[in-house]
Amino acid sequence: MTPGPNAKTYECRKGERPSDTVVRAVADATTTDELSLPPLLDALDPDALDDLLRPFEANPTRGRVVEFHYAGVHVSAFADGRVVVQPH
Repeated sequence: MTPGPNAKTYECRKGERPSDTVVRAVADATTTDELSLPPLLDALDPDALDDLLRPFEANPTRGRVVEFHYAGVHVSAFADGRVVVQPH
């Protein structure tokens, strides 16, 4: 999905798991407290997301991306540490 004009991009912090970046990004983009969001597990397996993206942290040019819907937004999580959040 091509990011639209309302898309927000976030970066994974050093030592942060990709799944934690997703929750932080969605909370910020939707102005919702992280603890008030539905469990990420309702959208996908957070451990699987981490496993898919972590091995590529050393070589982020691989271009791997995982896209899904969570808490009313579209999320694109990239192997280079970027998370793009945009409304449906």
